[in-house]
Amino acid sequence: MILQRLHDYYQRLLADGLAQPTGFQDKEIHFVVTLDAEGRFIALRSTRDEKGRGKTFVVPAEVIKAAGIKANLLWDNAEYVFGLARPGLTEKQAAKVPERHAAFLARLKALPEDAKADAGLAAVLTYLSAGDWSAMATADSWDELRAGGANVSFRLEGDPGLVCGRPGLRGALMGAESAAEASAWCLVTGQAAIPARLHPNIKNVPGASKPVSLVAINTLENPAFGSHGWTQGYNAPVSVAAAHAYASALSFLLAREQDRHHHVEGDATYVFWATGPTPLEESFLSLITGGAFQDEESGEIPDGQKVLDVFAAIRKALRKLDTDSTPFCILGLAPNAARLAVFFWHQGTVEAIARSIGRHFDDLDVDGLWDKGKAPGLWHLLSAAAKGGDVGTFSDQLRRALSKDLVAAILKETPYPATLLARTIHRCQAEQGVWPIRAAVIKASLNRNTRLRADNQREITVGLDDDNTNAGYLLGRLFALYEAVQRSSQGGTKSNVTIRDRYFSAAMTAPRSVYPQLERLNAAHRRKFRGGFPRRFGDPLQRVFHLMDADRAYPATLSLEDQGRFVLGYHHQSHRLWERAEADPQDTITTESEA
Repeated sequence: MILQRLHDYYQRLLADGLAQPTGFQDKEIHFVVTLDAEGRFIALRSTRDEKGRGKTFVVPAEVIKAAGIKANLLWDNAEYVFGLARPGLTEKQAAKVPERHAAFLARLKALPEDAKADAGLAAVLTYLSAGDWSAMATADSWDELRAGGANVSFRLEGDPGLVCGRPGLRGALMGAESAAEASAWCLVTGQAAIPARLHPNIKNVPGASKPVSLVAINTLENPAFGSHGWTQGYNAPVSVAAAHAYASALSFLLAREQDRHHHVEGDATYVFWATGPTPLEESFLSLITGGAFQDEESGEIPDGQKVLDVFAAIRKALRKLDTDSTPFCILGLAPNAARLAVFFWHQGTVEAIARSIGRHFDDLDVDGLWDKGKAPGLWHLLSAAAKGGDVGTFSDQLRRALSKDLVAAILKETPYPATLLARTIHRCQAEQGVWPIRAAVIKASLNRNTRLRADNQREITVGLDDDNTNAGYLLGRLFALYEAVQRSSQGGTKSNVTIRDRYFSAAMTAPRSVYPQLERLNAAHRRKFRGGFPRRFGDPLQRVFHLMDADRAYPATLSLEDQGRFVLGYHHQSHRLWERAEADPQDTITTESEA
């Protein structure tokens, strides 16, 4: 299914002129040799820019040089094209250079007669068969060409492009390919075709030092794969055309210029595409990496807006996709030696994926989350579980595993990773505080677990739930109120040590061991108020005590999920107190803002 969807996307690229037909590809050519119609040397030109990169041309598809001597057609390095040994070769290596040049020339001579009748190819054959490079040796770029590590091809004098791009020759090469006899049924297209023995390598893979294969069967190292007499790619026949199609499509999606089609998370790369034009294809990256959905009318991504404006913009944009049945695909890749490892695959309609993303943001929605005017992306969610919010503290393997499970939960509406919930709660405990992004991750995880288990737990609301009787939630609210009372009792001066610094961790894990002491401290703090105890504290405290057990029996411990509810109760109550202070500056308290 992965290859089929990439094959479909290739057809879209081909129709838009963004991909080359079977047997051709875009390639950097660093040097171009110009010949006249009689095969005489005219000029040697370097196409390199200031960064040393050559100009890109359309050339015959590159052969896979895993082992042995294999020449490309009408282009290659100077060793193959001219038999010029680059400096620094050993005697054994230099001995192979004439063989490489002979292979290059032999491949040209083996072309069909109608191809060899082309004036450009005839000029190349004449020049190479003569083997006289003396005129070319006087060119300014000769030493640079001999240094090696560069591709060279030919141009016929008067032509704007390369010889391999001449219309007559290109048509003859494509015709020769299609005229070959089909010998197997392609597993991608279902049609009789020529199977690819070796599949093209995938280019532009992040983290890979060179192009790598997506599909490969090594029957030399693993003879069991050839037990039925089939070797390499013949075990699972994919036509040459289909292999070219999927490899071209995936290489295109991974190109630096197509960064809206892929996202790198640690050593993992997520690639996403649609088989047809859709607004989601333009904005999926911003939803995954952080940002707001691109507005279809203005063409801009809302940013820096007031609280909830971004969420409202995302809701509006996602609702426009309710009837879009275009297939949308997400592929997760990781480098694995000489091959790509596929660790994630999901496909669905734009409508279904937009609906799942909308529910994901509904689950995340919590007070304070949207204050910075951006939607929380994959990186932000992972950072909630990291020490100090730095995902760089994770190993690549952990980062990949968490991102895979998180993306799967978002798209398939399954529970969020248990490890993400546990680590996020632990960071709140260890760092003695709550960030909005951490509150969002905990809320989303708890609510989705509650919904999918269909238990009797009450779902966590976006803001303060004044009727929630869960012990963890109430204890979190109570701690926030005790902390606010302490700060306010100090008259705006900051204490070196607050109850949060001393007791937050124990309060959320072993309440019975600390809450009696917190009650005594709160009584002492209340006595510092002159003119009576403020209602902004008294009313919510009275409400919390009313919802708690009559004897106020604090539990000895809290389960992991109730620790999460403690965090949310603390966050909700703190945010409510902050809102009260913002609305009435004369009735304010001093609080430390969280990241």
